[in-house]
Order: sequence, then structure tokens, then C-alpha cells
Amino acid sequence: MQGDDGRIALDLMDETAFARLSGDGKTLALRMAGTDGGDGQWLDQLVLPAPSPFAHGGGCVCCAPDGAIAAMLADLFRTRVTGQRPWFARVIVVVPAALREGTRQALEANRVVAARYRPVWLSMRNTPAH
Repeated sequence: MQGDDGRIALDLMDETAFARLSGDGKTLALRMAGTDGGDGQWLDQLVLPAPSPFAHGGGCVCCAPDGAIAAMLADLFRTRVTGQRPWFARVIVVVPAALREGTRQALEANRVVAARYRPVWLSMRNTPAH
């Protein structure tokens, strides 16, 4: 799911929306430990770092503007282009609904993420992405 600009599609959704999706074999899912892993047809599912002790997620704007999620996305891109990871066309970041907005803001503000990933935020409009 690359756009015309060549960047990788990046979406955010909560656990409920993610659990309803079927994997397509070319999408990576980044999710917090303990969230439902869906149907198992994802290219890969990686676990995000644990939330901070302040009950904020890994992408929290107030605790880590560039966040652990952005660092994971940068590393995923590197391993993709160097052939260390199978080619993927899309990444879904699964975070609790209460953390989506802060995570979205943090990812949109990160220049490295913006250069490599194209935010689609389809789930923010309650539309299943596929």
C-alpha cells in the first residue's frame, strides 16, 4: 500500500479495530503487549515498548516527542531496505484509544517518520483499512 510518493503506509488504530482486521501478509503490526494479535496472517507483529510509569504510551507527546515508536519505525525501514526483513507495504501501530491522538501527533512531528512513512490514519475515521 504505497502511495505515489513511495512512502510506506502508516496507520493507527486501537485494539478493537485491529482485532477485527484480517492480515494481508504484507503488513507489519506494532502493538503493545497484551493486545489481541488478530488472525495471524500479518507479515509480522512486533511488541511496542511498555508504557511509561505515568500511564502514557510509547509515542506519548509529553514524555517522548520522538518516542520509541518512531525509533522502531526507523529501524524497521532500515531492515526493510537492507534485506534483513521481508518487504512490507504497510505498518499498523496499535495503541489504546486514549493514546491515539498523542501518538498521532508525535509521529506526524517526527521528520524521519514523515520522510519514510505516509500517514493514512484511516482508523481515526472509523473506517477499516485494507
